[in-house]
Amino acid sequence: MAKGRYQKWLESENLVLLEGWKRNGLTDKQIAENMGISVNTLDKWKQRFVQIRQALKIGHESANYAVERKLFQKAMKGNTTAMIFWLKNNWRDKYNDSALSPEEREMIKARKESVIQDTRIKKLRADAIERLETSENDAGDKTVLIDDIGGIDDGDDKA
Repeated sequence: MAKGRYQKWLESENLVLLEGWKRNGLTDKQIAENMGISVNTLDKWKQRFVQIRQALKIGHESANYAVERKLFQKAMKGNTTAMIFWLKNNWRDKYNDSALSPEEREMIKARKESVIQDTRIKKLRADAIERLETSENDAGDKTVLIDDIGGIDDGDDKA
């Protein structure tokens, strides 16, 4: 019985190799090329074999930790850029300069309320127009005149 190509990649030394490639920043395409398979095959193997998926995940996390460690070391040595980057990403609530001021928050809140009120008014107008159109259709040939100008003698009064 023939062995599948995937089986050699399930061996511990090859899983370590996959982990190392991912830790070194290789893309899935590059890893697949190193393995002699297509990216689609690698994707299928990641779905099918938890060992391969875990090795690549651990390698990626390991790379992130290594970068984080180097960044932290630079920040501790006084690298201002590294310090700013570290603080903005690790203490967002305290050091995020893109946060809104209280005045900006109030302005946004007022704008939001204004939009809500405008939307309500437009909806009420649309509903009124719809009711009017419906009542006109129901009224048949009846015509309703509304005299909304008060106090002007237009000669229509029957006094």
